[in-house]
Amino acid sequence: MPGEVDCAMPIRPTAIRGQLRFWWRLLNGTGRPPKNVFADESDLWGGIASTGPRASRVALQVNAEPIGSEQMVDARSREFPAYALILERDVHPRLLNAGYAFTLTLQFAGTTAAQREQVIEALRWWASFGGVGARTRRGLGTVEATGDDVDLPPVSRDQVDSRGGRMVLRPPSSNAIKAWRSAVEALSDFRQGRNVGRNPGRGSHPGRSRWPEPDAIRRHRHQYAYGHQPEHPVDGQYPRAAFGLPIVFHFKDRGDPTPDAVLEPCEGDRMASPLILRPYFDGRRYQPLALLLPGWKESVSVPVSFGSKRVGPAWPEDSGKRKELSDRVPPMQGRGADALTAFLHYFEHHAREHHGRGGPGGGGR
Repeated sequence: MPGEVDCAMPIRPTAIRGQLRFWWRLLNGTGRPPKNVFADESDLWGGIASTGPRASRVALQVNAEPIGSEQMVDARSREFPAYALILERDVHPRLLNAGYAFTLTLQFAGTTAAQREQVIEALRWWASFGGVGARTRRGLGTVEATGDDVDLPPVSRDQVDSRGGRMVLRPPSSNAIKAWRSAVEALSDFRQGRNVGRNPGRGSHPGRSRWPEPDAIRRHRHQYAYGHQPEHPVDGQYPRAAFGLPIVFHFKDRGDPTPDAVLEPCEGDRMASPLILRPYFDGRRYQPLALLLPGWKESVSVPVSFGSKRVGPAWPEDSGKRKELSDRVPPMQGRGADALTAFLHYFEHHAREHHGRGGPGGGGR
């Protein structure tokens, strides 16, 4: 079933093929007409091209042993960052535990030297930043690749920069799980953490959000709880949309907006996050990684809506207006003129080390 590990075939070639196609498209599609990219992709990976069905020139084979219950682990393990999964209260999925090994074989048929080089480069980016299974952009399914026939060195910061992405590393951790937690929980703190994304609050009761979205929704709906009148100085802006859509805003106090407000992209039903968080292996050690994919800037001012009601771009396109507003949003203040840039600054300079598990993911915004 979806969301469950298939114990007989835990690693599927089709899933890896989809990942490799994604990375190939990212590396070979930027700045080119979509029609040309589609033609080249169909020629190499197969599909329904303008001239009819095409077989793939790249065959993938996975050799992986079936698994038993001893190789599974509860997703609510204290080792795992809760914010990577954001589980429902009564949901207890089981995940494939770290350390599982499999062999991936690629075979080429009728490819040019340039096409083979493109596939190997996509494989290298996938090994550095991708994974297998669900929620790979939050570090699940991370792979560590070694090649007998090809060299797969990790993608460097300079190589990411040359493609239009951005990559930030934090100091090394003692193992991959700790590096993963450090990366993911930095985002949790930035978006909702006490004294960063929220006011301190009292005891276990969270304080008021320092982001503009909740009060923008209160103003939009003309609803607010007693003592929670909209007061944020920035109105009609939704900077956290850049982290991916949709976003469900759940208000818990009587009088606040109801039902839940769902912020969506105007085109399509979702927008994948351009941010990847995971452990990064440089061949010797693991470091917490935050990566903005090439093309990330397009997500900053994505047009957004509540249902059929368009509420404009999530964040201004004008650089001067961005700077003016970001100085009035505490988590962004002095860190960047958009939420993604501000997060990378926070990730590199301010995020604290986590030595225990954070609170449950999700919650009020």
